[in-house]
Amino acid sequence: MFSLVQNFICTKDSRLEVVKRNSVKLGDIFSDTDFYINYNSDNNNFSIIRDSYKENISKINFYNELTKDWALVTLSLVKQVKTPYVMFICEDMEVNCSKEHMESTLSEFFDKDFDYMFLSKIGAYTQQKFIDGYTPYNLISSPGYQKMDFGYFYLGKHAPHKRLSMDMMCRTDFFIETLEEFLVKGEDCTHEIPFRKRHLPNFYEGYYDFANGMRRFPDLKCYIPSEVIFQEFSGEKDKN
Repeated sequence: MFSLVQNFICTKDSRLEVVKRNSVKLGDIFSDTDFYINYNSDNNNFSIIRDSYKENISKINFYNELTKDWALVTLSLVKQVKTPYVMFICEDMEVNCSKEHMESTLSEFFDKDFDYMFLSKIGAYTQQKFIDGYTPYNLISSPGYQKMDFGYFYLGKHAPHKRLSMDMMCRTDFFIETLEEFLVKGEDCTHEIPFRKRHLPNFYEGYYDFANGMRRFPDLKCYIPSEVIFQEFSGEKDKN
């Protein structure tokens, strides 16, 4: 049902250990999944990360495209995807659950024919106040999340988060459409974007914010896992 896409670099030793450790987990949890990975640097960590991914992940397409345009390179990866859904996770998002729990969570998402799975800051947005309908960035009254067995359902217009998250699962066509629009209109965006750099995924995420964020997709069928199935590494950042 889905393929996994990543496009990243790694310059910090602490983050390299996360990537190496997580490649083992990804290969185990998603053993039947097609991976499309680009390492966007020729630094000393390239061969280490390439070998780690190829050793641990069987269905791997690994590239070393060096163009410093995150959306353009990511779009080229997503256009190779043959599945109806695509998962995109940044390199600092580490698997944080069993294979059985991951499969149950993803199966629920697919069986319900949802559009978008929110994978960033799961712990924050499964606090009771958000479950009950607190939407700090949204003027539309929310009935709260609808409880499922392994997560919660909500519509885009009731989202407590204002952005399209970079760490997510969505329909492949939707990701292609949003990437293509960003490549055309991103530089003309008038609202504030903290990291307005084409080599960073943060630029794409910042473009789909405020009125251009979740409010723009009111009928998007969204899902958030009830357990933190991916945990973001909280150590050194790598934006520089």
